[in-house]
Amino acid sequence: MGLRETIRRLFGRADETIADAEFAALDAMHDAEDRIDDATGGRFYDAVERADEEADELLDRLHLDNELGEQDAR
Repeated sequence: MGLRETIRRLFGRADETIADAEFAALDAMHDAEDRIDDATGGRFYDAVERADEEADELLDRLHLDNELGEQDAR
């Protein structure tokens, strides 16, 4: 196994770890959203939904797939 294959395998593991972390962050946000709704009886549903949408947008901005894809196309 050459150095190139080792590097590819490491990058593959890094991609999987990043995806797992992203899903964990989304799950944590949705869990917090549910707990807040339960604790407040849904009084702050709109604010919690906005925070959830902003968290999704932040994760989208932090995700680097588009930038890597553009570099590969060159």
